[in-house]
Amino acid sequence: MKPLCLLLFAMLLATASLANTRNWKAARIVDSSETDVSGEARADKNTIHYTVETEDRLYFLDYTYKPNHRGNNRPPTLAVNVYTKIAIEGKHAYVLDATGSEVKLQVVKKPPTK
Repeated sequence: MKPLCLLLFAMLLATASLANTRNWKAARIVDSSETDVSGEARADKNTIHYTVETEDRLYFLDYTYKPNHRGNNRPPTLAVNVYTKIAIEGKHAYVLDATGSEVKLQVVKKPPTK
């Protein structure tokens, strides 16, 4: 009986953690640029800089990835002048890409509201 109670408690706990929803806002990707940092002393690393506009604020976000690294390490499918949704949580932003998947980006600058 005790293992059954522990299993039910674990399932309840897992369900409660999945219920954490994000506070999504409408947004538009205004601009993007890419910085390629590579050299003999460093591993290849690219950073994509995004400017994202919401109704009340402009966000400057970065996404860093290693282009020649194995695995699923590629830039997100975020296009300029396309409307999407954004959720800000501390120093990170979550943006929905073209496929509807969440992409985690770093908030570089968050100027005051308009």
